Amino acid sequence: MQWLEFPSPQVAVRGQVGAPRALLHRLPEAQRGAFPVDTWERLTMSAGIRLAFVTDSPEVAVRLECLKVQHPPGFCDVYLDGHYWSSFAGEWPGTFEPAVLSGLRGVHGVELFMPAHCEVRVGGIGVAPGAQVAPPAARARPLIVFHGDSITHGSRSRRAGTSYPARVARALDAEFINLGVGGTARGEPGMAAAIAALPADLIVLAFGVNTYGSACDPPVRFETIYDRFLGTIRAARPQVPIVLVTPLFHARETQERNACGAALEEYRRVIRQVALRRESFGDRRLVVVEGFGIIGPGDEDRLADHVHPNDQGFAAFADRLVPVLRRILPPA
Repeated sequence: MQWLEFPSPQVAVRGQVGAPRALLHRLPEAQRGAFPVDTWERLTMSAGIRLAFVTDSPEVAVRLECLKVQHPPGFCDVYLDGHYWSSFAGEWPGTFEPAVLSGLRGVHGVELFMPAHCEVRVGGIGVAPGAQVAPPAARARPLIVFHGDSITHGSRSRRAGTSYPARVARALDAEFINLGVGGTARGEPGMAAAIAALPADLIVLAFGVNTYGSACDPPVRFETIYDRFLGTIRAARPQVPIVLVTPLFHARETQERNACGAALEEYRRVIRQVALRRESFGDRRLVVVEGFGIIGPGDEDRLADHVHPNDQGFAAFADRLVPVLRRILPPA
């Protein structure tokens, strides 16, 4: 095969902030110091990053090196002309060169979804000798920035293209950046600043469970954290709609309290209160979406464990969020 070096002007890298880089960290290295070590480690995972190009090659391969695995990465996905085509995986961690497409005729748009829980370096894109490769034609599409915990990151989704941010973006024909960080979405100032710096048309925030669980900040402290997080974004993006998703149904929540003695519902209440207070001071571009309306009591079959949605749950998340976002998404 003929191998294109990477990064290449012939291949668009979607979902990666800053200039294209072979090491598929979601944020540039220069921002590392703004994050705790564990959060930055999650941001080195390639969740939501896609390699996109147009080619007449009958065969396509990709050279990948997986440097570090957080959880089982699941399958990478191949989308052909905007539709799911196939999946591939390798021995993670390690280096491999899968043939991801073969036997094609004509010119096609190819989009390769990288794994959510693997630190990946791209070594090149392989095509047939003499084949033409070009980046996708530029067109106006709204940009949605997602931030949240492991559910936004894509935990328990078996395929890279079936996380709820990916499903939502396809349904709305939108570009997206996934800044979900499993286990470390604690409302950190560095993350708020990173989101505020992006030219988003819509922002979706879905965090609070990590504060309830691993961080164990009490609700009164979470209220300060959440309000400051929103304030940082609002100061830079005063007109951008922000959707605030309260925590989804937790199968054990009626029986459990965290180490602070608080129930998960208390953290949902904080999000509602912060939004209501900001709305009362004139912020009319906040929209609260109740997590119970996405996955609630009775939806246990949509959970992979007591917290995380399974693939059916991710589909429900997207299906129930898309109508809300469609109503408030500004035209491109």
